Amino acid sequence: MNLQPDDFWTFSEWLFRPGAFLESAFLQGVVLIVLSIVLGLLVGYVISAARYGPGEGFYAVARAIRDLLRTDLPGTSPSRIVALARLAFKEAIRRRVLFVVGLFVVILLLAGWFLNPESDDPARLYISFVLTATNYLVLALALFISAFSLPQDIENRTIYTIVTKPVRATEIVLGRMLGFVAVGTVMLIPMGLASYIFVDRGLDHTHYEVVEADEIDGRIVGKTDRVRKHSHTFTIEPGETQGLTNFVRGHRHVVTRNDDGSFTIGPPTGQLRARIPSYGEIQFYDRNGDPKESGIDVGAERLAGGYGSAGISRLIGVAKGNRKLEHSYIEGGTLGMAEFTFDNVTRQRFPDKIPFDLSIRAYRSFKGDIESGIRGSLTFKNPDTGFSLTPKQFTVEEYQIDERELPLTFEWLNKETGEVETRNIFDHVVTEDGRMQVLLKCLDSSQYLGVTKSGLYLRPAESSFAWNLTKAYGSIWLQMTMIIAFGVMFSTFLSGPVAMVATAVCVLLGFSAESIYDTRHFIDSNIERGGGPIESLVRLVKQDAMTTQLDVEGVANTLIKSADAVIVYTMDAVATALPNLPRMVSTAEYAASGIDIFNAVLARHSVATLGYCLLAFLISYFFLKAREIAA
Repeated sequence: MNLQPDDFWTFSEWLFRPGAFLESAFLQGVVLIVLSIVLGLLVGYVISAARYGPGEGFYAVARAIRDLLRTDLPGTSPSRIVALARLAFKEAIRRRVLFVVGLFVVILLLAGWFLNPESDDPARLYISFVLTATNYLVLALALFISAFSLPQDIENRTIYTIVTKPVRATEIVLGRMLGFVAVGTVMLIPMGLASYIFVDRGLDHTHYEVVEADEIDGRIVGKTDRVRKHSHTFTIEPGETQGLTNFVRGHRHVVTRNDDGSFTIGPPTGQLRARIPSYGEIQFYDRNGDPKESGIDVGAERLAGGYGSAGISRLIGVAKGNRKLEHSYIEGGTLGMAEFTFDNVTRQRFPDKIPFDLSIRAYRSFKGDIESGIRGSLTFKNPDTGFSLTPKQFTVEEYQIDERELPLTFEWLNKETGEVETRNIFDHVVTEDGRMQVLLKCLDSSQYLGVTKSGLYLRPAESSFAWNLTKAYGSIWLQMTMIIAFGVMFSTFLSGPVAMVATAVCVLLGFSAESIYDTRHFIDSNIERGGGPIESLVRLVKQDAMTTQLDVEGVANTLIKSADAVIVYTMDAVATALPNLPRMVSTAEYAASGIDIFNAVLARHSVATLGYCLLAFLISYFFLKAREIAA
């Protein structure tokens, strides 16, 4: 999994962005809430002025603000909110929305026929499928139930059976939101349980026998039978009765030698993981050994203007930093390398060994021996003393996590005494304050290894896969809550179908946010990537490549570029105001990659959801007051 720069931010860094406050989520949220309140009051004034005249319209808006602050908010009753939420819940159940759970189970049953457990990474395939299916089903349901409920009540005049009682607009809005969220929660729980069972059973398999077993110097080296188009090799050390197979398709097995000489092969292990990574800082060096900010760019690997430059800073054109961060490459057979510096490498965190994982790309400048793979080396070094271990060679395994470990002891030839000594990693390779460096090099001349900050990490601990899947479903729950809030908001002043379309447009723009940001960057940087919607249409008709100059001359070219800029900048402003749903959906990639979802990431999503729900609540309140429902 390739993490982006903002994935490494702490919650406070994301919220306040020290040194780059214009990029902060806090500023973006404050500006968005203030603008929305001002816009809502302005719209309310226009409606009231058209109905009662300019003067009375002003007083109507002022009364709405007064009622909110003086009576409605302080007088909001939790018991009435719960009662209204219960009514919304029962109403949604009467619409038979729970059929979505049955539909999801049917999808899982059918998926068993089409998902291939013999793929290179079946765990990623299965986990991605269940999370994606759940996401789309739940979001579609949230869109439907939230957009139609209130307009239907207004049309049927059943809402007046509520507002004749002492019920406030704040209670109506909160009751609807909480009731629909409760419905979604009731559906998500069985869907999550079904997903876990489906993934666990779908990946389970058994190797029945050992087809080869030889004893070499007291060690038993063998091979299992072939199941699901793969087999394993294993080694049992002298004096031991158990051994581990090699790592194939994301899993391995425990092989036990029985008293009668037969073998028992255990179930697969290591497929459903939740690694807790410990990342270091990365420094690149060029072919001459000089430090560089990044490695070699073998294509369009980096786009300036970044995730870290989202929000207000990008909107007003002062964005800094990387828009996206892909792999930077180091040249083989030279002094080029990537230097990782890790902190907090302590005996408490690594009592037995230092596990670490590699996720590296390879770029071939010529074909070479395609079967042997590209070779690299790892050197573990003390950053203070310069002491380093003998480089460890490896062959790059692309598009999968290569799990390795560093023993805590190593053999070292003492040149003064001529004796081989057993030394400890923490005494010689790790500094007193817990720092250690790992140097990554490419050994094959004219070949390249690609790496990012997340391409090499230490693995001090692991979490439970079930808990990680729960966190992924928690992210889906947050998205659902946000969409319900938007649906209820639009339903306070639009008819049901129009409210659903408006909410759907917000969802689509939210999912398209990253593409819109990219298009804005290409236009600002004068990079040919197909242009905006009008230019793309022209290229499609003329069958022009997206990276070439637009084959239109003169005034027409200027008009197309200008119109596209207006459209893209407008969409950029709207997308900035909406939730960045791709960043929330990306939690599924964590779970599918076997990486524990960062608590800071979930905290960001939770705060963003709370902010948008607050915004939707305020807008809903003022529009309900404008319609004089809650008199």
